[in-house]
Amino acid sequence: MLIEVSELSVSYAEHEIVRNVNLSLDAGEILAIVGESGSGKTTVIRAILGCLPHEGRVTGGRILFEGRNVLENTPAEWCRLCGTKAAMVFQDSGNMLDPIRRIGSQFVEYIREHSPLTKQEAARAAEDMLRKMHLPNPENIMKSYPFELSGGMRQRVGVAMAMFFKPRLLLADEPTSALDVTTQAQVVKEMMEICRKDKTAIIIVTHNIGVAAYMSDKLIVMQAGRVVESGGTDEIISRPQSAYTKELLAAVPQVGGKRYVG
Repeated sequence: MLIEVSELSVSYAEHEIVRNVNLSLDAGEILAIVGESGSGKTTVIRAILGCLPHEGRVTGGRILFEGRNVLENTPAEWCRLCGTKAAMVFQDSGNMLDPIRRIGSQFVEYIREHSPLTKQEAARAAEDMLRKMHLPNPENIMKSYPFELSGGMRQRVGVAMAMFFKPRLLLADEPTSALDVTTQAQVVKEMMEICRKDKTAIIIVTHNIGVAAYMSDKLIVMQAGRVVESGGTDEIISRPQSAYTKELLAAVPQVGGKRYVG
């Protein structure tokens, strides 16, 4: 088992936000966590990557990654883990990029921080990775500032950076919610292609149960900080047990009398 989270609880200040969450994932599997805003989805993946806000803290449970409890990591161990073995794609990667530095400068710095590549080697490798994300003219993108790219292009840059070192685990926090429907589909497909090829496991947080159904092997439904349903995606979509899951499925728009999920 690549990652196993047992009875995870997280609090912000004195308020418990997540309670007794369990999940497990093997190499190459995709798990989706769905639920409304404030249900605790993002808190779970931030806890896994050790990047909770300052007032957030894990108050119970354990997180085993490759058999080791990462909650016991030192800052140096977190630094070695993040970006290489585990990485995150944020909701709007453009907000995570320095607006006054060119894409190439930031990408090259990121690569060299975690590898012995020279500046020239890192630049060539970055361009190759942008090409794998089907970005046109990667040489021009490397010379561009974030504001010069569309939302979909910035998101592809974020995925390219996160996937560069072929991490064993990719955490994706609403990676397509800021994009139009067509671009959403393209980015999701590109993420899945790269991850299937590299046997990367993905945990994706989304409020879009349609995206979750399309991408994931496993599904967790969260409400008010608790897991209300979990299991195989096909099983949950076809035979939901929780009233809340049934409400989420009922909210998916119908086209021609058919509800398109999965």
